[in-house]
This record gives sequence, C-alpha cells and structure tokens, in this order.
Amino acid sequence: MDRDAALDTYRYLRGGIPVMLIMLGVAIAIDVARTGHWLTSISAYYFTSAHAVFIGSICAMGTLLIVYRGVKPTEDVLLNLAGVLAFVVAFVPTTRPEPEVAIGLVPDATVTANVWALTVALLVSRIASWALYRRTRTAPDLGPIARAAMWMQRLLLLAGVVTLVAAPHWFVANAHGIAAVALFAAIIATVFLTAFVADKGVVDSPNPALYQWLYRWIAVVMAITLIAAVVAHYALSEFSHVVIIVEIVLLAEFFVYWAVQTVEKWNPPADSAEHQSCTAGEEHVLKAL
Repeated sequence: MDRDAALDTYRYLRGGIPVMLIMLGVAIAIDVARTGHWLTSISAYYFTSAHAVFIGSICAMGTLLIVYRGVKPTEDVLLNLAGVLAFVVAFVPTTRPEPEVAIGLVPDATVTANVWALTVALLVSRIASWALYRRTRTAPDLGPIARAAMWMQRLLLLAGVVTLVAAPHWFVANAHGIAAVALFAAIIATVFLTAFVADKGVVDSPNPALYQWLYRWIAVVMAITLIAAVVAHYALSEFSHVVIIVEIVLLAEFFVYWAVQTVEKWNPPADSAEHQSCTAGEEHVLKAL
C-alpha cells in the first residue's frame, strides 16, 4: 500500500472523532435553542430531536476508537474498551427525562436485541482476528500493564453478557450508567497513560517536551474536573445539571487532548512507531492474502 494512502487513512481515523463530537454538540445546541431548556445529561438527548445524531455519532466514535490502533498496547486496549462501551451507551437509553420529550419509551426487547447484535458482531470479530493473528503469527506482544487491561476488559464485557442473559431487565435499567462511567474512566486512563507513561521518552514528536507538557496539563485538568464534580454533587444536591456540565467539560477536555495528539502525530517520520506499525500491518495482511 502506498504510504500516502495509509497515512491519509490514519489521519481520517483520528480526525473523525472530533468531527463526531462537534456534530453531537451542534445537535444538542439546536435542541436547546428549540426547546429553551437544558436536560440533565447528554444521554437524555437520546429522547429528543437529537436522537439520530446521538446514536449515530456515538456509534461512529465507538467504531473509530476500536479501529484506531493505539501507539502503545495499553492505550490500544483502553481505546478498544471505550469503543465497545460507546455502543452500549448508544443502544441502551438512560432514564427517560422530564419534562416529556420527543421520543417515546423504547421497549426492553428492542434494547436487548440491539445489544445482542453488538455482542455477536464483537464475538465474530474476535474469532476472526484471533484466527488471522494465529495464521500469520502476528499477535501483538503485550506488556504486563496492557495484559492486565486486556483481562479487565474481558471480565467487564463477560459480566455484561452474563447479566444480559440472566437479568435482561436489570441490564436495560443499569447498563447505560455503568457503561458511561466506564467509558469516561477508559478515556481518562488513556490521557494519563499518554501524559505520564506511554509517551515518556518518545522522539517521534517534532517537539516531545512541549507535547508532554500539554498532555500532563490536560490530565491534571481532567483530574480536577472529577474532584470538582464529586464536590459539586454533594454541595449542590438540589442542582440537577451537574452531570451534563461534567460530561460536557470532560468531552471538551478529551477533544483538546485528541486534537493536540493529532497535530503531534499528523506527519510521523518514516521510521516512527506509528509508521512502522502501519507498514508492518500492511505486510501481514498481504501475506495472509
């Protein structure tokens, strides 16, 4: 494969996530302008005129997070987990907000059918990737942190499937909140990994010290956001919009992180980790064919 085509594909994958965040934000802003009030969480816009954009953008971001290959194995595992959880957030609605909004209640059977479709698709993809890696002997070499993250991911997804089988009504009532919290946790862990572990000593960047400094500041601001959210939850118990404010701020911070990292890695040199990973993957695919 031509390097320019591979590089452009890599850039499009990275650029897609900010575009989806912008689309979701605009759809919510339009609904707020139309109705004159904010709902208490981003997830509540599932039930509004932003319904299609909410599901579509979240699923698109989930796909991009799964397809994008992290620079380090642990980052890749965390992004894959966040991508899978994004589908659960999109398919399983949160509690219906008040006042009454546009979209009616979604039957439990519809929700579980969508989640089963996701489960089967993930299972097929896992079997296919395992078979191809085994055939071509190209399984990634995971370090201890990445391996622990991988097992955490597997156990979390297994618990979700078991709950879906054994207690589908409980799953429908609670899966969205659990998946949303775990999704934000995976995103924040990814930022902290880049800021304090994964990129330490990386020389592929045109200015590694500057980007390392930016990543660490973003990570610190995210931590402050979480602490402020906990304090606000108890100090402002009567204020019902704490959740949506925290969600918007965290997504904005992730947007900044992803944009900064995209700028840093926009044109990796031919001998960089990103380029070597890309070209090695192309060679393995060609051999498999």
